[in-house]
Amino acid sequence: MTERKDYSGDFDPGFRFEDLSKEALVRLVREYALIPQLLDRSGLAAVGLRYGQRVVEEIAIEEWKGASPIYTQRIRDIMRIEGDGVSAIFKSLQLDPGFSFSYMDVEYELISETHGFFQLRSCGALLDVEPFGERSIKGMCHTIEDGTFDITAQAVNPKARIRPVHRPPRVPAGRVPHCRWEVVIDESTETLPEAEITAMTRGTTAATHRFPPLRDGTPHIPL
Repeated sequence: MTERKDYSGDFDPGFRFEDLSKEALVRLVREYALIPQLLDRSGLAAVGLRYGQRVVEEIAIEEWKGASPIYTQRIRDIMRIEGDGVSAIFKSLQLDPGFSFSYMDVEYELISETHGFFQLRSCGALLDVEPFGERSIKGMCHTIEDGTFDITAQAVNPKARIRPVHRPPRVPAGRVPHCRWEVVIDESTETLPEAEITAMTRGTTAATHRFPPLRDGTPHIPL
């Protein structure tokens, strides 16, 4: 079958992603990576309108705690990301839907397998909340990220931690990069226990779903 460069033409009831060319898949993956941002913008905005900023922050943290350790491991499995050093953490972040390509312009600096930095030259999420003032900025860039970044890093290495070098509110105004973070793996780091919401999410059908092989028999998870 000829690979599709798009989905123009007739409807195909047997359509599968493997029918698409690499170029078409890349375009589709970019859009799919942006969808979680749109879901957050709509879902958490609805929560905020009814219950306020504080509840938005609480739910955002629980959402991330529940999903991030699980999807991080799933991505590591299918992309064969091995090891537990900073490079493995950075590989996972490069593929994380929370860091949507271009919407989040992320740069990485690997110092060693126990030390590194990443920064966002531009953050679409920040540009969304800046017009609403310092309270909203700190809610996202301080409260939510302090409650979630270590969860993501410790999904790769329980002794990893992520701390800000600088972050918004931007001083001076218009500062670029928008934020910069340090990643350290240290045996003295407190290992976070698995959150109750993470354990609950592990039991969902989404977390336990296993994709069948591709049409040509290629397994979803590389052997």
